[in-house]
Amino acid sequence: MRALYALLIAGMLFATAAANTVTITNGTGNYDIYYVYISPSSSSSWGDDWLGSDVMNPGDSWEFNVGNGTYDFKLVDEDGDSYILYNVPVHGDYTWYVTLDDLGEYDYNSSGGHASTGGGNCAVTIYNDLGSWDIYYIYISPSSSSDWGDDWLGSSEILSPGESKTFYVSRGQYDMRCTDEDGDTYTLMNINVGNDGYYWSVDLSDLD
Repeated sequence: MRALYALLIAGMLFATAAANTVTITNGTGNYDIYYVYISPSSSSSWGDDWLGSDVMNPGDSWEFNVGNGTYDFKLVDEDGDSYILYNVPVHGDYTWYVTLDDLGEYDYNSSGGHASTGGGNCAVTIYNDLGSWDIYYIYISPSSSSDWGDDWLGSSEILSPGESKTFYVSRGQYDMRCTDEDGDTYTLMNINVGNDGYYWSVDLSDLD
């Protein structure tokens, strides 16, 4: 009985320690990802490959469970190219949609979430309700920033009519801008994003 109780306690502790889901999607277009490393930022090594003998094909999404903490992420594709993101705070679910724009090494704290899906725990969902126009670019920038920063869709993705895309940010105030295939822009300023996130159905009434 005591052994069973101990096993139950161990299971509860493990569930608590691995309460967060990290979802990584291969959005590189044509490249398989052969290796995934998720290591505490305090560690001096990357540790084991989390994919094992599997391969993450283009378009595939994989989920990994981690505890609360700050992590470094490293992906290696079939050509041996690396996509590295340092110092990512994970306190809840985290999503990284990896594109070719993420090639190289980036620090989460200085880039504000270089990954095209951003970082943080607050979901910002953008729905294309423009009818006949694709959205080519999406920008989500802290309202305190003087520039829009990088395109969060990346160079290889388009948000077609009727589709939605969710990005993750930390709590705060943000400006958001979408640019369609004709170069027309749709902008929201000073949007407060809290724990419940934010949903924006972009339609023609939002045209600047």
